[in-house]
Amino acid sequence: MSPQPIYLDANATTPLCAEARAAMIALIDGPWANPSSVHVMGQWARAALDAARESCAASLQCAAKELVFTSGGTESDALALHGTVSAAIAQGRVRDPLNGSHSNERPRPRVVTTTVEHPAVRAACEQLEKRGVEVELVPVDGGGRLDLGALALAVGKPGTVLCSVMAANNETGVLFPLREIAAITRAAGVLLHTDAVQLAGKAAIDLRDLPVELLSLSAHKFGGPKGAGLLFVRRGVTLLPFVAGGHQERGLRGGTENPTAAQGLAAALAQAQRVLSETQERVRGLRDRLERAVAGIPGAQVLGREAPRVANTLCAVFADVSGEELLVALDLEGVAVSTGSACSSGTLEPSPVLLAMGVPVSLARGAVRFSLWSGNTEDELERVCALLPEVVARLRRR
Repeated sequence: MSPQPIYLDANATTPLCAEARAAMIALIDGPWANPSSVHVMGQWARAALDAARESCAASLQCAAKELVFTSGGTESDALALHGTVSAAIAQGRVRDPLNGSHSNERPRPRVVTTTVEHPAVRAACEQLEKRGVEVELVPVDGGGRLDLGALALAVGKPGTVLCSVMAANNETGVLFPLREIAAITRAAGVLLHTDAVQLAGKAAIDLRDLPVELLSLSAHKFGGPKGAGLLFVRRGVTLLPFVAGGHQERGLRGGTENPTAAQGLAAALAQAQRVLSETQERVRGLRDRLERAVAGIPGAQVLGREAPRVANTLCAVFADVSGEELLVALDLEGVAVSTGSACSSGTLEPSPVLLAMGVPVSLARGAVRFSLWSGNTEDELERVCALLPEVVARLRRR
């Protein structure tokens, strides 16, 4: 009988938690009407949507009116970036690069981000560049740490309307110092957006204390449903919708809302916050056990280990081994891992994140990401720790 599969790809997605499942089933069997309808059934659905928003606000320590429900992290990121730039142009703080006007009084809009962002932010920035927006990328060092001096110079340039930096890297787990970054952006009068998709469920998020103006979350990264996300928009920040369509979500996200998904997101977020300290301490211990096993393999290197990281993530490179081949070999043994961002899978090119950290192309091709979750057990990690050196050695003999 084959052993149970071992799932070590939680940064790609997590299973639906029991609390989210129960909340969604209750709504499917209950107030399923359109929450924009004025009749009683519609108002029942509206009440469920409002309750989900209030619950998320309590979990994040913010006002319910500061939360916009979206389809996930990618849409939240796009709304934050495009919405901020469009608002700055509409307010006359920067010029519209596409309207042919080149007034010396108003600079061209600029966005500052980093060389290691998630594909969602990278793609949004590429779209902005096609609109004539200038995008500046701030580098990281070999440990994945952000160059704060370069960031300060970048955000201080005229026309900068937004700085977008991730809270935790999806491939290495490296944490960016958001408070230090916020001190820089606020001194420059620049809004700060953080893609916190890989932070939620792995560290506490208290928006009374976290000095960001915009923050993106995605439910399926912490036990919620796929297709549900949040964008936090701090009171006083003006955005324009990325996709127009209706009055929903304070006019920032047109289209019929999904109270069922919102309830699942809210329940998962509340549960993740409740058990955070207990689960992350245990997960960190399992991750560290795996890291010791990786360190014992000749030619192996753990990336980002010198920097603060989220508790569940380990990115390792193995000399003379293809990451794709190692992924397949482990999959055949019942172990699910990733070669990087799930949003970049299907490409044979080495990870842009690792290249930005200065990892040689030949070594970056051997990268594998192990990302744990609360359901992993000590027995599972012992099995992986025993299996991994054997699989790497076998691949090197080919």
